[in-house]
This record gives sequence, C-alpha cells and structure tokens, in this order.
Amino acid sequence: MSQCWPEGALRAHLDRELAPEEMERLTAHLGECAECARRSAALAARAACVDAWMELLPAPQMQWVPPAPRPAAWPRKWIAVAAALAAGVALAVWLRPKHESPAPAPVIAVTPPIPAPVESPAVIPAPAPVRTAVVPPKVRRPRVPVHKVSNDFLALDDEPIETGVVMRVGLEPGNVQADVIFGPDGRAHAIRLVGTRD
Repeated sequence: MSQCWPEGALRAHLDRELAPEEMERLTAHLGECAECARRSAALAARAACVDAWMELLPAPQMQWVPPAPRPAAWPRKWIAVAAALAAGVALAVWLRPKHESPAPAPVIAVTPPIPAPVESPAVIPAPAPVRTAVVPPKVRRPRVPVHKVSNDFLALDDEPIETGVVMRVGLEPGNVQADVIFGPDGRAHAIRLVGTRD
C-alpha cells in the first residue's frame, strides 16, 4: 500500500482537475486504500449536499440600474469670467505703486571747537579702586573615618548596616577572594578579604 493522498488531491480528483497520469494513479490507490476511499466518498457526499442546497437558492434577479447623471459642465461664460478676474488681479498687482524707501538724510560732520589751553595746577588723579573677586570660603567636608564592622568587615560608607546579603567575589588582579555585604538597595556596604585576618 502506498502513501495516502492529501485532501486537496482527493478534491481535485473528484473535480477532474488532475493531470491524466495522476488521475490514473489516484484511482488505482483508491482501489487499494480503504482510508482514502472512505475520505473520497465523504468529500463526494459533502459536494453533492452543497450542490443540492445551491439548486434550492432562487436565481438572482437582474435589474437594470440607469447610470448616474454626469455633473453638468461649467458653462463657457463662467470660465471666461474666472479667467478675466484672474487677469485683472494679476494686472493690479503688477501696476500697483512701488513704495520706495526715502533717501537717507545727509550726515553733516560737526567738529567741536578746540578750547584754549588753560594753565591749571597739576592734579594727580586718584587711583581707580581695585575690584577683587570674592571667593567664598572653602567648605571642608568632614572625612568619614574608616571603621571596622564586626567580623573584620571594612565599612565602605558611613551608613549603618541593618540587613544585607554576603556574597563572595573575586577581585582583580589575581582573583583575590573577598566577602561583600550588599544592602537591600543593592549597594555594597562592607567588604572583607578572605583568608587575611588581623
């Protein structure tokens, strides 16, 4: 027994849409395979049922629908009026007076009279005040003392550690092993090197 045929091939066999050599092969297969013969019979029964229902449908009624009337074309006189208006507007824009900017007023140079020299006692001007930049005093932040946490951990900040997770990590270079306490915020709060006790 050969391999079963797909449903699409069985439908094409019922509709006689296969090539002649495939029709012969599928017909021979239906004689040997009970499963394919059963599926083909079910497809044929379904197609016959659909055909019977289609015959019960009323024939479509054809009704003539007149074409929609075409919109009336513009009368030629309106086209001529629109063209005349456009030409008038263009001519008015072209002939409008051009506003020229007034000529600049002439500039007359006036030289002040030179005063006669007057004998005056020599006056030494006072020195100009010197401005100095005011520098605010430098605010020194108190240094956080490095203090040890219990079990030889070295604190990395000044916040107290209430809860945390201890993880062993390898520090470069040399992959030195260290225990680090991470707080609930995910930051490292304390560290201790493994194997180096004071």
